[in-house]
Amino acid sequence: MKNIKTIAILAILLLGTGTVFSQSRKTESTKGVEQSDGKTIQVDGVGHKLNYTLTNGNVEVSGGDNTVTIKGNAGKISVSGTGNKVYIDKVNNIAIEGGSNTVYYKTSGTKSGKPNASLTGVDNKVVKQ
Repeated sequence: MKNIKTIAILAILLLGTGTVFSQSRKTESTKGVEQSDGKTIQVDGVGHKLNYTLTNGNVEVSGGDNTVTIKGNAGKISVSGTGNKVYIDKVNNIAIEGGSNTVYYKTSGTKSGKPNASLTGVDNKVVKQ
């Protein structure tokens, strides 16, 4: 009886592990990245280091520990998750949710020279470079 319980527990653990690995492989195979119609950059996943060029589009980053560098400008950057970093030349609006996310910008097209920012969560930052 003990052996049957042990085998059942191992089978359940292996099935769960297989599901996790198949999901992570799926994310790796698509690199967790989707760029649609040249106007929106979407990054989803963990640990990506990506570079883009964008003109007047939007950026959406979700997941964890992603580093996204964008040459050009965005109307809006949305970041959710943990430990994401986004570097951009020019941005007007920033929305950050989660924890320890940072958006670094050089300039903004707003009157104040600072992007409009909405920060929700812990240790999220918008930093001028």
